[in-house]
Amino acid sequence: MNCPNCGTQVNANETYCSFCGARLYHQPVVNQQPQNASPSQSHMRGATPSPQDDSSKKNLKALLLSITGIILAIALATGIFSYINNKNQQSLWEECVSKKQINDLRAYVEKYPDGEHYAEAKEMLDKLVRDKETWDQARVSNDEDHLRSYIRNHPNGEHLDEARNLLDDVVWNNAIIKNNKYAYEQYIKEFPNGKHIVDAQNLFDEKRRAELTTGEIDNVRGSVQNFLIGLEEWDENLMVSTCNTQMSNFMGKSQASIQDVRDYFEAYKEKIDSIGFTTPIVDVKKVITSDKRTEYKVSFTTTRRMLLEEGESEIVAPMKGQAVLDDRFLFKELTLDKDTQ
Repeated sequence: MNCPNCGTQVNANETYCSFCGARLYHQPVVNQQPQNASPSQSHMRGATPSPQDDSSKKNLKALLLSITGIILAIALATGIFSYINNKNQQSLWEECVSKKQINDLRAYVEKYPDGEHYAEAKEMLDKLVRDKETWDQARVSNDEDHLRSYIRNHPNGEHLDEARNLLDDVVWNNAIIKNNKYAYEQYIKEFPNGKHIVDAQNLFDEKRRAELTTGEIDNVRGSVQNFLIGLEEWDENLMVSTCNTQMSNFMGKSQASIQDVRDYFEAYKEKIDSIGFTTPIVDVKKVITSDKRTEYKVSFTTTRRMLLEEGESEIVAPMKGQAVLDDRFLFKELTLDKDTQ
C-alpha cells in the first residue's frame, strides 16, 4: 500500500509511514466470496420463483378465498335465519295478543322458550287456562251461582259475554218457576235489555195488577155485606146495586137478569117473615182474566137467622157463599147454601 501523505510504498502491517511518519489507516478486508442466498432472500433480490412455488401460492390463495366464502355464507345464512325466526316469533306474538287463543299462546311458549315475550305469554296462557276451566264448570252446571261467580271473578274473561247470555236465560227460567212479581222485578232490574224483557215486563205488570190491596178487600167485603143487608131488609134497590147486569147461579139461571133478582124477592117475601145474617167472614183472591180484566173470587161464611110466617120458630143455619165479582165489585156469580160441613 502507499502512504496517503507522501505516496511512499509502505508495508501493509505498519502503523506509521517510515518516510514521513504519517499515520496509516487500513480498510477492513471484505470477503468477496458469494454466499448461498436463502429462498426468501433470493426472492427479495428479484430472484425468479420456480413453477412449483407459483402453484403453491395459487392454491393457498384459492383456499383462503374458499374459506372466506364459506365464512361469509355461514354468516349470511345465520343472519337470514335469525331474521326469519324473529319475524315469525313477532308475527305469532302479535296473533297471540290479538286473538288471545290458548293454542296460539301454547305454541309460542313451546317454540320460543327464550323469546322476548315468553314471560308475558306464559302468564297470559295460565290465565286463559284457568278462565276456561272455570267457564267449563259454570257452563256445564248451568247454575246461577256458578255463572255469577265466573262473571264476578273474570271481568275480562274470554267467555264473559257467553256467561252473561246464559245467566239471562237461567234467571228468566227461575223467574218463570217462581212466577211472582218479585222474581220478574229482579229480572227486569238485572237485565233491562235482556232477551226476555218484554215478557218479564208484561208478567210483572200482570202480577202487580193481581196483587190484592187493602182497598180492594174492603170493597169486596162491602159488596157482600150490602148484598146480605139487602136480603135482610128486603131492599130491592140495595141488592140490585150489588149485582152485575147479568148474574148467574143465585137464582139457578146461567144468565140471570136484574129482573130475575126482583122476582126472587117477590117470591120469598110471601114465605119469610124476617131474615138476618151475621157479619160475614170473607176470603178474597184477585185474578186477571185472559182478556186482561180483573175479577175477584170470593168465599164467605155467615149464619142465617130466618123466621117464617105463620109464627113458626126461628131457623138458624150456617151458610157458605161462593161468588165472582167484576172489576166494579159487582156480583157476576153467587151461590149461597147451607154449610153442611
